[in-house]
Amino acid sequence: MARPTEDDIKKREEFVRTFVECAQTPSKFSEVFLNHGLFEYNKRYVNCLDRFIVYRSGRQVGKTMSTAVKAIHFAFFAPMLLETVDKECTILIVAPTQNQASIMYDRIRALIMGSDILEDYIVRNTQTEMWLRWLDDRGTTKIVTRATGESGTGLRGYSPHVIIVDECSFVKEDILTALFPAGSATKARVWLTSTPFSMMGYFYNACNNSKTINGEPVSSDGQWTQFHVRSTDNPLIANDPEYMKFLENQTRESYALEVLGEFLEIGNALIPQNLLQDAMVESHPDGSTRYYVGVDVARSGMDETVFTVIGLDEKDTVHVVWQEKEGQSNIVDVAGKTQELAEKFHAEMVYVDETGLGAGLYDLLQERAVVVRGIVFSLKEKESIYKNLRVLFEQKRIKIGGRQELAKQLGMLRREYTETKLMKIKSEYKDDHADSLAIACQAVATGDQWHVVKMSQKLHDSLFG
Repeated sequence: MARPTEDDIKKREEFVRTFVECAQTPSKFSEVFLNHGLFEYNKRYVNCLDRFIVYRSGRQVGKTMSTAVKAIHFAFFAPMLLETVDKECTILIVAPTQNQASIMYDRIRALIMGSDILEDYIVRNTQTEMWLRWLDDRGTTKIVTRATGESGTGLRGYSPHVIIVDECSFVKEDILTALFPAGSATKARVWLTSTPFSMMGYFYNACNNSKTINGEPVSSDGQWTQFHVRSTDNPLIANDPEYMKFLENQTRESYALEVLGEFLEIGNALIPQNLLQDAMVESHPDGSTRYYVGVDVARSGMDETVFTVIGLDEKDTVHVVWQEKEGQSNIVDVAGKTQELAEKFHAEMVYVDETGLGAGLYDLLQERAVVVRGIVFSLKEKESIYKNLRVLFEQKRIKIGGRQELAKQLGMLRREYTETKLMKIKSEYKDDHADSLAIACQAVATGDQWHVVKMSQKLHDSLFG
């Protein structure tokens, strides 16, 4: 056997140094094994080997991809990183829904399968699990993804060495309280990642119980190592003035949560009292004004049919110029009143709650040649409508005058969120005045667009003979 040359020896030494550096430094591992570079702020997160880590961020900062890198590194070098790992290591990824959990898992699969080195170490590869053989072939790491669901029952039966909770702000606290003891015997690493939400819950408490934030000590009694990253820390965003302007046009609440990654002490009120008070002033449209009508049709019980007329002036300020209610009426009477208001104010569009009885009103108004748009109050549509209304209040572009019933209903609106982060509007009080206003204010977002109007034969004949 020929003796190795000096060049061979140098290459081997360099290989060993690189390999040791990859084992000790996950960001180097990412570059060499995964061919994936990281932003500097994420290198600090990925390279952190502390046991309890919380990653709080705005959107589009590389949180999911960086955590995927961190998980793969641990999977491959598990016996070197945790003393309780013997012949098998389990990394458990959980999120509120399976779709959300799959986002991070798909990143992990793509990185591993795209690596010329690691793809040869895959033992099992399914839609929810990937098993990765260790370098010394003495054991396997199982990467498993699961949804927490409503109760967390699907998380039982595991003894994980790493627990990753993605979108942690939206996971119920009692589920996490029940989950984490599963990692006590293994001395599991726990990584929480999320954009912030309300000032409550496990994620919020973990952030408040941090010993360091971005490497700076904040509490000697803290347990968590926290990384706080803003969307604007991403150079791709910071160096895009057009996108920065787009972000700045979000609501203050959305900007703080989604961009700055900040918790807000806002409770769950949709329209805070200070914004309502700012809007409760008498006002008149300034200059040329376009008018729109919103109709919320009574359904049953204590419901009332409410008609709202808004004027959008030259300064893009919305003025509630008319609001009227009546008890449950037949649809013919409601159609007559709606048509009367549309003609009186020369309304450019009438918006009608087409849910339930409103469908009949929509058809009658079409037959009477009233320009009308139907809105079905699905959960997603209602979220969009009320987000639009919230923006108007935040930007101080709406004046409701001294309408106390309207103000009271708006002030009683509360937000709840589904497991998929869809906002639900709730109220312990009536909401028909508020709904009528929110429907009319759709004009501010869509009033300048063309609308397709379904034309009945009767309407066609009346217009074209």
